[in-house]
Amino acid sequence: MNRSIIKNFSVILLLVVLPWNTMAQKRRALETPSTVVYALPKTVLKLDVVAEKTILKRGPFADFAEKYLGLSDIVNQDGLDWKLKSVRLTGVGEVDSEQYHKVTTSVDYEPGLIALTPEGLIRGFNLQKGEEKIQMQKTLAIVDEDIKIEYGKFSIDPILKYREDTIYKVVETDTAFIKVPVLEKQAMEKTLEEKAAEAAHQIFKLRKRRFKILTANFDQLPPDGKAYQVIVDELAKLEKEYMSLFIGKRVSFMKHYQFSYTPKKGEKGGVIFRMSPKSGPVGVDDLSGRPIRVDFKNLNITDELVLLSSVGEQPQKQIYYRIPGMADVTVSNGKDILFSKRMGIAQFGKIANMPAEVLLNENFGIEFYPNLGSIKNISK
Repeated sequence: MNRSIIKNFSVILLLVVLPWNTMAQKRRALETPSTVVYALPKTVLKLDVVAEKTILKRGPFADFAEKYLGLSDIVNQDGLDWKLKSVRLTGVGEVDSEQYHKVTTSVDYEPGLIALTPEGLIRGFNLQKGEEKIQMQKTLAIVDEDIKIEYGKFSIDPILKYREDTIYKVVETDTAFIKVPVLEKQAMEKTLEEKAAEAAHQIFKLRKRRFKILTANFDQLPPDGKAYQVIVDELAKLEKEYMSLFIGKRVSFMKHYQFSYTPKKGEKGGVIFRMSPKSGPVGVDDLSGRPIRVDFKNLNITDELVLLSSVGEQPQKQIYYRIPGMADVTVSNGKDILFSKRMGIAQFGKIANMPAEVLLNENFGIEFYPNLGSIKNISK
């Protein structure tokens, strides 16, 4: 009986001692202060640009477009044409190399409760752990298509013509040699104008057939509306291919670009990229394009803000954060305003600080805007 009581008492004593020993080990692990380095952001303007690229391909019968079809608005030479379709400006936070700070934790604070972004920007203190969702964007690569216009792909007329010539062959008879006339076919390639004339004839022929179908001018018509539509669409498609032989082709698609600009105090803006009619959006150093500018007007909203002096305070015992400024930002192409927005600019404001002692109370959490470095909320 006594032996059983002693055994139970030993188990209880072991359960009490183990947690105390674990806490003591954790406490000793924090006896050496830990220093965490974090960065405040600067605002970088990101300009998303959508441009339309058009590939121009001259038709092989372009010289005869006006003669056979009466058309003058055609593609006269191969080339490229670019047009600026849209721009969208956003501000993102990037590490400011001049604003690295460190905070030294005490034995009463667990450094794991300091939250940073992967780049090292401050996110907050004493935040509840949560899963950080990262959205992946798929980028589709657009490859220039090899635009070709070939007459032989859909022409119903042969590209060769035949000519019959009379030639004489010498035939030996019993008494003499005589010349005998023989007809011989010779294959000859049609001239470019002959091909153009045949293509123009097919265009008018297709138009007549489509007109007769639409006006029900055939003895036997398609059985239903769907078949009707299929026939009309195919005739229109074939006519379009024939027309491309004369007027050429214009194939357009959209391409996306992104350019960056970092505002600085005292500056009013500058060229963010250039738009070339032959090469599309290019860098600022490519003088073949016209300049697209980004300009900003600092509203100086924090100029009269008075901050408490931190003279004599130890920097590593302070938490630094930004009070961002505001600016009116415009993107322009010459006199045309493409985009205008009032937005926060981190580096146009001021840097404030608070004592790191607030971190000792784990009931308080401080969350920052990573893009601006300003306080988002203080929760309890």
